[in-house]
Amino acid sequence: MIASDRLTGIASLLFLPAGNDRLLASALNRPADGFVLDLEDAIPPEQKDAARQGLSADVTSLRSSGAQVGVRVNRPWTLLVPDLTACVAAGVDFVMVPKVDTPQFVVAVAEILRELGAPPQIYTISQIESAVAFGRLTDIAAAAPERQATLMIGPEDLAVDLGAESSQTVMAVFAQMMVAAARGAGLVPIGSPGSIAEIEDMAAYREQMELGQRMGFGAAVAIHPRQVDVINAVFTPSPEAVASAREIVTRDAEHGGQPFLHHGRMVDAPVVARAARTIALAEARKTAR
Repeated sequence: MIASDRLTGIASLLFLPAGNDRLLASALNRPADGFVLDLEDAIPPEQKDAARQGLSADVTSLRSSGAQVGVRVNRPWTLLVPDLTACVAAGVDFVMVPKVDTPQFVVAVAEILRELGAPPQIYTISQIESAVAFGRLTDIAAAAPERQATLMIGPEDLAVDLGAESSQTVMAVFAQMMVAAARGAGLVPIGSPGSIAEIEDMAAYREQMELGQRMGFGAAVAIHPRQVDVINAVFTPSPEAVASAREIVTRDAEHGGQPFLHHGRMVDAPVVARAARTIALAEARKTAR
């Protein structure tokens, strides 16, 4: 199994502060496919040791939902190594690594996990959050394929580094670049073209998620529980889409793989391949949780 196979059928990952019992308990009622216990931005420096020590209990609690459970670690080596040690001890499903800017860093994290005795099924998510990282995307995506399953765009930190804003208009080009790099390396891109901070205007948020899905993203992260339902709906093929895909595949077989006209549009091999992928994704989503 390649690392990216571990994300088959996964659409939504919900961020939660590590060690926050109230939020962890309420999260069990949300239909997220995975949970990300945050040791980075959500935890003040003076509380990181305590949060790290409680990871095993947090992971056990969240795993009762049937979802995958991972941890976003810290970037400085002095915090990263203890974080990775705690992740392996807690038996996480994945490690989200922030501020990835070189392929060498991806390889180093994979090597540390190996030396810590991490089982091969623990995969890594690389957050791409800087201008310099976008100049190395292809090499980063190709690094440590035995561990790295996905690239994830970090629009807020990227906007700061660019001196820009994290709007959909600004982030679209970077999002598409990252999708191309990830897909080219067989990884599953996570994210959307814009800020992840919208929690009030769900119509606007859904439009952003829909654009991300059309661009080729395979999943997205949520920073608030109300975002989860939108993400799941957008990244799960609708019954209508699945029915249409099945019709295309059936008619392709009837035409012996030759192009044919379907509802006023020509259908050839790439269209059939997309239809088959839609069917496969719908089946994977049924078994993701």
